[in-house]
Amino acid sequence: MTMPPGRGRDDCCEDGRPVFLSGGDELAVLLRELAFGALLITKEPIEPATLARLTGSEERHVAETLDGLARAGRIDRDERGRVLGSAGLTLGDGPHGLAIDGHPFRTWCAFDALGIPAALAGNALVATECGVCERPIEIELRAGRPSGGTSARLWLSAGGADMRADFCTPTVLLCSAAHAQAWAERHGGQGRALSLAEAIDLGATNWASVAATAASLAQDPAGVQP
Repeated sequence: MTMPPGRGRDDCCEDGRPVFLSGGDELAVLLRELAFGALLITKEPIEPATLARLTGSEERHVAETLDGLARAGRIDRDERGRVLGSAGLTLGDGPHGLAIDGHPFRTWCAFDALGIPAALAGNALVATECGVCERPIEIELRAGRPSGGTSARLWLSAGGADMRADFCTPTVLLCSAAHAQAWAERHGGQGRALSLAEAIDLGATNWASVAATAASLAQDPAGVQP
């Protein structure tokens, strides 16, 4: 997967890929895209054997790749080794709520909660809290766009070596421009504040390949069943 023109690390990319797809070889990228699509369709944990079948790869190779991704915090798995979360969308624990067409998921960071429905052009409800004052923030999206006005801002972390700790944790929604400034000062300016519209536009670009894979899988939903 190559980086579209105009994007770079400043747009939360690493090695020419969105941060949630960075790390590992092409199989590692494909597994995360397929797992995301399968989670979206089935709303159930995904068996490694299902991913092996979808990729046409040996189960042993798939298992080894999933092990590496899990160790790096690039996927979520349950005690049986099934995939619970990928590309920011999870059935497991996560700090931000994202209901897609009424079904509850969690996300790893606030950018996931905006970017995923933006790329899917879907209806969704984001439920989180301000990173500074902990005031509840709810954002309704229709066809991937906000259905009403809001003063919320997204702080997009500059990231670091640990995706979860350095990118996901500090990437939050703030209830106002003033609290976005306070968050920027707290984190030494290691990132940038985006308006909701800017965050959604950037998210739609970053999750484009993942959304395309999900749409392809949706044409044959039986194919993602165990």
